[in-house]
Amino acid sequence: MFRVASALSALILSVSAATAQQVDFDGELRVGATSLNGGEGIGAADLIMGFDFFRTVPLGAELGFYGFAGKAGRPHETYAALTWNDTWRVGFTRSAYDTVLISTFDHTAPRVGSDRVEYTRALATVEPIRRGAVPWGASYTGTLGQTTFVASAHHASKGDFTAVAFAVEREWENFTLAGAVEGVWADIVTTDGVNAKIGGTYDLGSTRLGLAYLHPGANARPDTLALDVAYSPLQGLDLLAFSELSLDDKDDAFGVAADFILRDSTSWIVSATETRQGTAFHVTLEQRF
Repeated sequence: MFRVASALSALILSVSAATAQQVDFDGELRVGATSLNGGEGIGAADLIMGFDFFRTVPLGAELGFYGFAGKAGRPHETYAALTWNDTWRVGFTRSAYDTVLISTFDHTAPRVGSDRVEYTRALATVEPIRRGAVPWGASYTGTLGQTTFVASAHHASKGDFTAVAFAVEREWENFTLAGAVEGVWADIVTTDGVNAKIGGTYDLGSTRLGLAYLHPGANARPDTLALDVAYSPLQGLDLLAFSELSLDDKDDAFGVAADFILRDSTSWIVSATETRQGTAFHVTLEQRF
C-alpha cells in the first residue's frame, strides 16, 4: 500500500509540473525543541497542498502529510488523492473526523501532541501513525450557509479495518459549534468501535473559550474533557491555558503557553506542560498556510 501511495504521489507531482498550475497550501508546519526525553528537536506537519490539472475543468489533486519527527522516529500519515471541484476526493484521503476539534497540544507542544493523537484523531489516522497502515477511500465536503460538513470512508488491508466518519461545523458571529463521529469495523478494535467528539468555542473579543467532550472509544482511550482559554492582552500576543482531563484520571494533561504572533501566518510559541511524563518545556516556530 505504501508503494501505491508513493506511485500516486509521483504521478500527481509529474502531472502538476507538466501543467504548471498554481499550488495552494492549507495547514501548518512546526519546528522546535522540547525538554522531554532529555531534550530533543521536534518537527511536525499537518499540511495539504492542492492544485487543478486544467484551467477549465475542476479536476485536481492533493498531496498532504500529518506527522512528527524526533528521537522516536517519524510517525506519519500521507495523503494523495484526486479531487473534483474541491468537493470530492478519492485516494488516500484525510478522515472527516480530523477536520474539527483538534487537540490544542498539537499547536502549543507538538511533542506532547504526538503522544496524544488517539484523543482527537480518527482511527484511520492513528493506525498509519502507530502501525504503518495506509487506508484508501473517498470523502465529500459540502457547505450549507454557515455550516460545513464532511463525510469520508476508508479501508486498509494492513490493519484490516474499515472506517466511516462524519463531521459538521456551524459558525455564528461569536460562537462555533462542531462535532464528529467515526465508526470502525476491525479486528484490532477491542472497545465499542466508535470515536466521537463535540465542542465549541466562544469569542469574547480579547478572550476565547473552548470546551469539548471527547469519546475516543475506538482508539482505546478514556472519555476526556478538553478545556482551553486564550487571552490577548495586547496585539501580537496570546496567552493560553489548556487541559485534557480523562474521566479515569489516569492520563490528564495540562499546559500554559505564550503565542508571540510575528505576523498573521507565523508564531513563536513558548509553553510548559504537565503530563504523566512529568513537567516539560517547549519552544515552537509555527508557519500557517
